[in-house]
Amino acid sequence: MRTEAHLFTDRYIKFTQLCNRTRVEEETEERIPEKIIRCVWNDQLIEAQELKTTDGRPLEIIFPGYWNFGSGPDFKSAAIRVDGKLHEGDVELHVYGCDWKAHGHSENQEYDDVILHVFMWKGRGRKPIRKETPPKAKNLSRPHIYELELKDYLKQGLLQLNEELDFDSYPLLNQFNTGLCHKPLTLLSQEKFTELLKNAGDARIQTKMDRFHDRIITKGYEQTFYEGVAEAMGYPSNKQPFRTLAEKVPLEEIKQLISYRLSNKNKVTLIQALLFGVSGLIDFSDLQKGSFAKDRAYFTELQKTWNRHRKTFAGRLMDRKEWKFGKMRPANFPYRRVAALSHLIVRHWESGLFADTLECLKSTLPTIREKGYTGATRNKVMSFFCLEADDFWAWHYTPDGKKISKKQQLVGPDRSREITINIVLPVALIYARASKSEPLEKALSSLYQSKTRTADNQWIRFMSHYILGDKERLLKELDSDRKTQGLMQVYQDYCTRNQNNCLRCQFPGVVERYFS
Repeated sequence: MRTEAHLFTDRYIKFTQLCNRTRVEEETEERIPEKIIRCVWNDQLIEAQELKTTDGRPLEIIFPGYWNFGSGPDFKSAAIRVDGKLHEGDVELHVYGCDWKAHGHSENQEYDDVILHVFMWKGRGRKPIRKETPPKAKNLSRPHIYELELKDYLKQGLLQLNEELDFDSYPLLNQFNTGLCHKPLTLLSQEKFTELLKNAGDARIQTKMDRFHDRIITKGYEQTFYEGVAEAMGYPSNKQPFRTLAEKVPLEEIKQLISYRLSNKNKVTLIQALLFGVSGLIDFSDLQKGSFAKDRAYFTELQKTWNRHRKTFAGRLMDRKEWKFGKMRPANFPYRRVAALSHLIVRHWESGLFADTLECLKSTLPTIREKGYTGATRNKVMSFFCLEADDFWAWHYTPDGKKISKKQQLVGPDRSREITINIVLPVALIYARASKSEPLEKALSSLYQSKTRTADNQWIRFMSHYILGDKERLLKELDSDRKTQGLMQVYQDYCTRNQNNCLRCQFPGVVERYFS
């Protein structure tokens, strides 16, 4: 018999589906989320070399602007060049060009500084689009607003973008505005607020399970788990490139290329050569001449090994430009994460990464049945992916960088915890339900609910301020991964759905009507 108090619930999912269904029924037609367009614009996922405005003028994007959390245009303080002339101002984005008029922006002074209107399609395709008269100068400080229709400039199709964009990492959290939702949340009883967070946390795991489910069917547990761990290695900025790399260099092919007779050290070197080579990060030509001979020998060996296998992967090579290095700690640069991934593959060479992770989880079941999730048991699971290695990347952030003063783990406790929550829990839960293992599902639920310190990262700090208003009573409730993940799910379901514009958001009203 399933004990609901200990297992994952779907109450929050049912509630949000009902809420969303009500909104959809009020819409006149199906729409793609405007959030996709904002993400595309934020990361400039467009072919920018030949951009033209809708009236045929050459367009260059100097700076896309800052993501706006409040009312008004979607991006502030952008810079563009049209016909060689520089323009500075705001950018507004829509799914359809006619949404500008439908939303009444011409009469709204907050949009006076818009210089560029970006949309996916000019019209909705149901009837010919009548060319609109440009807004009058008296309504806008800039009487002419340039337009850009994105559909012909996307680097990838919309479906693929929708699949690959990491909504959790948008927007880039560099502004600390306060949302309106913390006020009704402070009026909730502790019991009601806890219930909301817990149910939303369960919904987040279910959402992640849905993302992995079909991939497990087509690729199996080990390859899917390997891709998931690779994604987590790149979170947040290089999440997609790492998944792409894991798809292009699958586990099965790695094992076919590498003899089991090789030493672990040589296996690591070969896997690093393959991963660095396919990723496009293999170019170590800038290696300082003053580097130690041992280090130069390591890179020479990587290059030679890659040259032997390059033809095998000729059609799968990535571009170095796909990887991001800005706005992150050097310890999180993709070089070290690629190295870490190779060590994890070798460390779990015999049984497999997922199989060994599953064995770790199962080994905790007797203790959990007797004592619950103790601190030692939780630490055993959460630190499973911690990795120390005595190689070049334990002492360097970049190929040509100086040796750091103290050896560093390739995977530390915070990253290991992220992998456990975001990858292990959903994949293992799929396995538990497929194998009808209620003890394993209960153990996963207990792990998710066990008391722990709140993860300290920019994302959590932002939401604590934006949604909870830094209210101490509310912050104290973030004492488990289940509740913290629940807060993230609320943000995704409401803040991102409404483009971080509180004036469009239904959540404050939802809290007052359904949870108070």
